[in-house]
Order: sequence, then structure tokens, then C-alpha cells
Amino acid sequence: MKRFPAAPAALALALSGLAAPLGTAAADEPPPHAYHRLDRVSAALAKDPLFVDPDVARALGEADRARLRSAVAATAKRLGTPAYVVVLPNPDTSESQGRDDAFLFMLHDRSRRDGLYVMADAHGWLESEAFNVPRRTPSPLDEEPGEAGPADGERPFDGLAGRIARRLDGYAAAPSASPTLPRLYSSPDPFGQENTLTPAEPEIKAPLLTGLLLAGPAGAAVLYWLGLGVLALRRGRRPRFPNRHKPGRHAPARTSPGTRWLRRHGSGELEALRRLLLTEGAERGRPYAVSAYDAAQILYDDAKDDDTKAVDLVGAIVLARQGRIALARNVASPPSPCLVNPLHGGSVVHWRVPKLAKGNDALPKKLPLCESCRRLAERGALGDRHLLRIPGPEGHRPHTLVPGVWRDTAWGARGGKTFLPRVMRYLGVD
Repeated sequence: MKRFPAAPAALALALSGLAAPLGTAAADEPPPHAYHRLDRVSAALAKDPLFVDPDVARALGEADRARLRSAVAATAKRLGTPAYVVVLPNPDTSESQGRDDAFLFMLHDRSRRDGLYVMADAHGWLESEAFNVPRRTPSPLDEEPGEAGPADGERPFDGLAGRIARRLDGYAAAPSASPTLPRLYSSPDPFGQENTLTPAEPEIKAPLLTGLLLAGPAGAAVLYWLGLGVLALRRGRRPRFPNRHKPGRHAPARTSPGTRWLRRHGSGELEALRRLLLTEGAERGRPYAVSAYDAAQILYDDAKDDDTKAVDLVGAIVLARQGRIALARNVASPPSPCLVNPLHGGSVVHWRVPKLAKGNDALPKKLPLCESCRRLAERGALGDRHLLRIPGPEGHRPHTLVPGVWRDTAWGARGGKTFLPRVMRYLGVD
């Protein structure tokens, strides 16, 4: 019988992590290490207002760091308050559950230091919060299109230093206003209690874990390779697993998000749109944004506790993002989302994709595609495996097979300006 080498130390950690859900309920208090990262970043910012996590050290070279330190110092002088820049990964498994705004609020609470906080995540997207800063908070309308995120999702750090510097300057140049504290509309679940406050996905419930632990040699093999993967990451290398398609900040790491992911991101997108509606006029874009918010909120409230309506959670995310686009660009009708995966964000081109159009009546002849999907289509590499798959009681299935208003309208690719009214009728709202 073939023997596997002794598993790395990570194997023991993996076993202990798998066994935990099978024991007694977790304590109400988070584990002592839960917020160590926040304390580490806070301590570093007390010495240097620019913090770059070692995991994303390549994001900024020495010249870029020197440029940003000068920009931070100039901004702090103009504001009369400290300014900080943080560059670090923020995965869904973090203490802030992947929400950059929540991370900044938590960092402010832990550090007890007011000021301007600007953050860039591992995808190159910017988030900022101003705590008791005597300026009117700039809005996306004050920035050039695309300033918040990278131009190329596959090269997230191109031009990052320049975009951060412009974000800092935008706050420094904003009109004076009374210092205020921003508001976080909802907080992440306490660290380590995500599955006690929000029901776990079916695929990670205890019976599966029990089966894995009882699987014998097969389970040992899986855990062995998991241990190798952890060690590879600790050495700064990627494990030899196939790369997953990550077409930008909006897309989940896979084409099959779970309902918990959709609930969490739906809540965040609604909060972002609501916050923008409170501060922005955007005469042409406001009517669409208000209607999109109303529809998205109804969809979210109706679907968040119903596992059979996950596609409506996707719809809520899409509409909330479109409402933000309408405000940011001040347009009466934003572009339809990428039809391969509506979670990728707005489309930039309409493209014929024979591999997808063949035998798929739910798709128009020319598909609205995001930039990353367009590049795949150019190479002839875009196919069924890239389609968004909707979770349900019987597993995931392509969104093109889920009947309803989203399939009928092709997420707005059919009907154009009638898309939102059609969704409102679907919700029974005149």
C-alpha cells in the first residue's frame, strides 16, 4: 500500500479546525487572536502613516512608497488631522468579512486615532473613511471614472500609487465642513461566529465534516495536500492548483457563490447605494438610482432567508451597483451587467460568443461582456464553465437555466430601458 509522507504541521491545524464544529458550541467571546491583525496594523501606523502588508509588498515599489509618504504628509498638513494609507489583503475570511469599509471602522476603533484612512486591497480597489476630518466627504462624482479600481483586473497594482495620491488630494481639496464621524450601517458578524449568527451553507455542515473525518486514507490524502498548500503559501509560493478566473473586485473567487456570500455582499451593496443617495444629487441619474434601491431592498428582504430565491439576491446586488453607476456617471440608464456573470459588474462591449449562444435560448446573439470576459472571448476561451451558477436546494446551476424575470430580460440586455420597470412589476410594485 502506498504510504504518504508525514503530513506537515499544517495538517494538525487543519484537523483541529475540522473537528471544532463537531464539539461543543463556541464561546460567546471571539478567540484571543481574532483582532491581532488590527492591532498589528494600528501599531505600525503609529510609527509610519503608510502600511503595506508583506503579502502585497509588490503593490508599491520604493519610489511609490516615498511618493505616498510625501502625499500623506502634505494631506495631513492641509487637513489639520492625521492621514493614513493601508495596503493589505482583505479576504472574506478576515475579521471584517472582506468588507474594506468595515475594516477601516474597526481599525479606527482599535487605534483610537481620528483622521483620514485610505485603504487599497489585494485587488487594487480603494476605500476611504474620514473620522472627524474638517472636510466635506468627496463623492465618486468628484473623481474621474475608474479611479476607485484598477483599469485591468489582472494587473491590480498598475497606477496604484497615483490613484491613492489623487484620493488623498481629493479630501485635502474638499470644502471645509464641521468634523463628523461617518456611519457604518451594519457590522460584520463577530469573528469566529459567522456560522452561528448566519446559517452555514449546506456543503459545510457537520455531516460532511463527519464523513470527511471518517473517510480514512482518502481523507488523509486530501489533508496531506492541503498541508502542502499551506506550506507553499507560507513560503511565498502559490500551491500548484489551477488558477481561478478572477475578473475583478465584484466577482466572487468562483462562479458558484453561496447564499451566505450573496446575503453579505447584497447587504453591503445596498448600504453603499443608500449612503450615496444621502449625499448626491446627480439630477439625471438619481431617478434610476432611487428606483433601483427600492427594488433591490425589496428583493433582498424577500430573498435573504429563502434559499430558493438566491437568484433574487444576485438581482439585488446587480441593481444596487447599477444605481451607484447611475449616480457616479449621472446617466439615466446604466449599462447592463456582464451576461456571463452579472456579478462581474457593468458591461463594456457586446460580443458574439458562439460557444455560449449555441443551444442557449436565454442568451441574445451578442452578449454584454465585462472587460475580463471580453479578453477571454477574444482568445476563444469563454465557455459554459464561466457562467454564474446560482445556489439552490439541489445544488448550483447556470443562471441561464433559472426561470424568471432575470432570464427573460437577460439581466437588462433585452428591453433596455424597460428592464427596471419589468423588475418592479415582478415585485408587484407600480
